Amino acid sequence: MRKGLHARLALIFTLIASAVLILTSIIYALEIHYHFTMFQHESATIQHLDPLSSHLERAMLESILFTAIAAIILVFIVSYFVAKRLSNPLLQMREAAEKMTKGQWKTRVKISGNDELSELGHSLNQLALELENQEIARKNMTADIAHELRKPLTTLKSHMEAFEDGIWEPTLERIKDCTEEINRLIHLIQDLEQLNTIESPEFRMNFKENNLGGVIKHCIVSVTSAYLQKNVDVQANSSDNLNFPFDEERMKQILFNLLSNSLKYTPAGGLVRVSAENKGDHVLISVKDNGTGMRKKSLEKVFDRFYREDRSRSRDTGGSGIGLTIVRRLVEAHQGTVWIESTEGMGTIVYIQLPKN
Repeated sequence: MRKGLHARLALIFTLIASAVLILTSIIYALEIHYHFTMFQHESATIQHLDPLSSHLERAMLESILFTAIAAIILVFIVSYFVAKRLSNPLLQMREAAEKMTKGQWKTRVKISGNDELSELGHSLNQLALELENQEIARKNMTADIAHELRKPLTTLKSHMEAFEDGIWEPTLERIKDCTEEINRLIHLIQDLEQLNTIESPEFRMNFKENNLGGVIKHCIVSVTSAYLQKNVDVQANSSDNLNFPFDEERMKQILFNLLSNSLKYTPAGGLVRVSAENKGDHVLISVKDNGTGMRKKSLEKVFDRFYREDRSRSRDTGGSGIGLTIVRRLVEAHQGTVWIESTEGMGTIVYIQLPKN
């Protein structure tokens, strides 16, 4: 394949250049013959000039012929090296693409120059980097899912075996433990389904003019019962005229995830406050709690799938570690940004900035 492309390019360049040279030589030869013929007719009275003009015409025609042959040979040599210079980067990119199809994601193309070929090589290297990152993410996600499923399944298996062997009596409390593990699995699967839907190319947002203040109040009412059970206060502080286009159902999903997180990590007697402010061309939403907070190094990873901080992001709280990933995806789908400020032991504030247009 390498020699095939190189040979084809060299042959094409040679044929094009040779055709131009041959055509030019023919035109020059015809012009010379025409003018020498005219000269011979005009000087017919001078007999001794005929042999001289004939010899001079033949010499010029031969010179044109030999020059054309030498030029064609030179064109072939130059075409060979030019074709080699052009084909080598393309063949290297082809070889790199073949390696990537075999899963060798660390393959890179050497880039030199600043032309279209170098841009193509840069794009191919960027593709390889993205595929490598995707492969790492896929492996990490597979390992994380296996890790998340292992504990509840192991717990269920040990309980069932204990019941079968007669070691345990199937008491209400033990059956309740099994139910909790099953609910944890169901919650994890539901979160994964939501994330898969959001990241799907077919995912579409339903933007309509809505009132954000009304949506916040609706979400607060919906979670009030759960907050009362844990003795955590929840408050809303938002304007009633925050009208702008957004997807109402997805906005509720964002707020429910944030309120659920705040409830998990806020102790009894704590406070969670949801605020929304009009900031000119955008709206700033904040969900603030005075819970356990997070360490500074965790803030960079908290939106990653399945990430939990060692203490405040424990599996025992019942979270799947996907809630904030879903929040970030939905906020980005609204063309907004989300970030977190937190101090360990003092609480957390989640900020969401959304454009109004």
